[in-house]
Amino acid sequence: QNIMNLYTINHDTNTSTESKPFVTQVLLYGPKGKTSCFQANVDDGAMVNAIDTKAFNQAAGRLRRLVPSSRILRMANGSLVPSQGVWKGSLKWGSVTVATSFEVFDSGGIWKMLIGKPLLEQLNAVHDYAIDQISFPSSPASIIVTN
Repeated sequence: QNIMNLYTINHDTNTSTESKPFVTQVLLYGPKGKTSCFQANVDDGAMVNAIDTKAFNQAAGRLRRLVPSSRILRMANGSLVPSQGVWKGSLKWGSVTVATSFEVFDSGGIWKMLIGKPLLEQLNAVHDYAIDQISFPSSPASIIVTN
């Protein structure tokens, strides 16, 4: 079996402020220039990029078909969830467009898309937690996405 942890877990009891999820909008490109807009949660603890099965199915007519995946994803609570496949294609976030991939699986509707560590690394993203902004310093022009 090809089991992969979806999250890293770190509980810090010394945190005095309330954190909020970093939520952003991205576009996925399908065949012939068709696009689908997704609300995405940025999670630098997620070890894969992921799309919820229901959210993917709603946009599937505008996107490339899934490529088979043998991955089984371990959730934060220890449960194992099989991947339904991998979406591969172009994603636009802010003014940056990249070729990337996302595992598709049933998140139970908790979120529609997770931008995980693989995409953040691919973009050399820098998250400034003090002002809750993500920048892409290696882009030709400095690009900033605000929560």
